[in-house]
Amino acid sequence: MLVNKACERGAVLQTQTTVSGFCMVKGKVTGILTSRGKMDADCVVLACGTGIPALTERISIPVPILSSPAILLRFAVPRRVVKTLISGDDIEVRHARNGDLLAAEDYPANGNVRDTAVSAQIAVRSRLAGAESAVLIKYSVGERPVPRDGYPVLGFADEGIYVASMHPAVTCAATIGRIVSEELRDGQSDEIPQHYRPFRFK
Repeated sequence: MLVNKACERGAVLQTQTTVSGFCMVKGKVTGILTSRGKMDADCVVLACGTGIPALTERISIPVPILSSPAILLRFAVPRRVVKTLISGDDIEVRHARNGDLLAAEDYPANGNVRDTAVSAQIAVRSRLAGAESAVLIKYSVGERPVPRDGYPVLGFADEGIYVASMHPAVTCAATIGRIVSEELRDGQSDEIPQHYRPFRFK
């Protein structure tokens, strides 16, 4: 919904587009190099999770974002059983736009993803009223971005490059999106603690 609203206001969305590097003029970033060619920009916002280090390393700016695997699951349920999201010790679920129930599980130490998926299905069926007949549609492994020191990374890493990355990104997206957009507009934000700033890695 947010992407659609942005496009209605003039934003251009390009999916399936690989970013390979930055365009530089006299040491200043002026855009990005992509699989569709060069794109000019006054400021480049890096909110690409585990893809951030490979890009910032090209201009010798260290932003250590580690990769933490997680199992992503999708269940078919007869009706909506969660209003917003639930995150507990043994269950983490929310609904997709089409009504499917989405869940996430930590990657197992033994590497047995299938057993973890089955255990998650049992938990969903037993813990959520209305999900007793939940059917596991699919599961996959995704890589979660985790800053090396555990704190969010928010702010200008260099002139023209802004970094936004944190572990609970989906949960905090609305708030962080507002804070980042205000900082890009105003040039600074007092809401972002100094120990969240990228310069701490230099």
